[in-house]
Amino acid sequence: MLRKILFKNSMNFQFFFATLGALIGLTSLCLSYSLMADVQSFRSGEEDLFGPNSIVIQKKVTKFTTIGMNSTEFTKEDIASIEEKEFITDVAPFESTDFQIALSEVPGDGIPEFYADAFFQSIPDRFMDVDVDWHWDENSEFVPIVLPRDFLMIINYGIAQSQGFGQVSEELLMAARLNIHLKGSKKKDIIMGKVVGFSQKVNSILVPKSFLDYANAKYGSGNEISPNRLFITIKDDSYGELEDLMEEMNLDIAKSAIDVVKIKTVVSVIIGIFGIASILITLLSLMGFVQYSQLALSRASYEIKTLLRIGYSVNSLVKTFISQMAIIFGAITLGSIIIMLSIKYAYIEKWLEDNGINIESSSLLTTILLALGCFVLFVVANYLNVRKTVRSLGKEQ
Repeated sequence: MLRKILFKNSMNFQFFFATLGALIGLTSLCLSYSLMADVQSFRSGEEDLFGPNSIVIQKKVTKFTTIGMNSTEFTKEDIASIEEKEFITDVAPFESTDFQIALSEVPGDGIPEFYADAFFQSIPDRFMDVDVDWHWDENSEFVPIVLPRDFLMIINYGIAQSQGFGQVSEELLMAARLNIHLKGSKKKDIIMGKVVGFSQKVNSILVPKSFLDYANAKYGSGNEISPNRLFITIKDDSYGELEDLMEEMNLDIAKSAIDVVKIKTVVSVIIGIFGIASILITLLSLMGFVQYSQLALSRASYEIKTLLRIGYSVNSLVKTFISQMAIIFGAITLGSIIIMLSIKYAYIEKWLEDNGINIESSSLLTTILLALGCFVLFVVANYLNVRKTVRSLGKEQ
């Protein structure tokens, strides 16, 4: 009976549009948050596309470089200048060997006979894009090696056909051993190596830093080697700053890395705009419900005053009104979650899977918590408004 008195003739266009706005806003907010969270797990092959923005940079080789008038090496001043850029969060040089290296097969391990000059480099573990056992010390059985995946492609679809020997699978190459020929100014050695993984991000033959330091100390000339390649990590939405840096320092960056930054920038901006619009719609619908509550209470002001005169307390009236509003908000929240999940799984993820894009849906729980947080916000805001309005009506008696 009390609900009928408080909500008498209260359903109107304002209530309808406030409910519709809340449903659209909350659905959009949950969907944008879920997509932003899930897109962090997007992977293309083994490269984490939407993970840390790690990029390999090097200086362009020009005609002046060819005749020795400039260098592609990064000086300490160059590295310090790059580290000072606000959009760059991490900088690490590629460390290289200071002596001659060659690789050859181990007879009987199943790979074709070959002998090739090579070079080893090392990068900090945090920039590795493959999960491998990367430990080495002087007692290790072999030196772990990570090859660029493009290197294997060149061997199988170029060198193998032109030289007339069989193609080599990843599994075979990782099962076989390699002879590493080390030739320094005073020493020569052959040690055992083994391929433990393939990198899609780094086009270098990588070995652990512990081995590189040991080998340079034992076989190298002792000269300080300036790096000619750097790993940098940049902030999201910093494509413009990266282009300025490329122009300023005459840098050469792989087009695929630039494309990744562009995609991340565009996706982040689009989802960000969508999310901001969703927040605005949700807040406007909240204001609509606050105004609706004031209007409903104003229309029932006579009945409310009468109820207060005959002994009903302010808290009982507020509790009755808010419990009804909580049912409405609960229905909106539940409907928003159902619609969001339907759009996400029936349309968006289906389209992504059809196009070979793998998304790990790990944001469901946090998205539901976000929706529940909005529910609590709606209830609390309306509770404060209703309590204030009913108290003011009580003072007018």
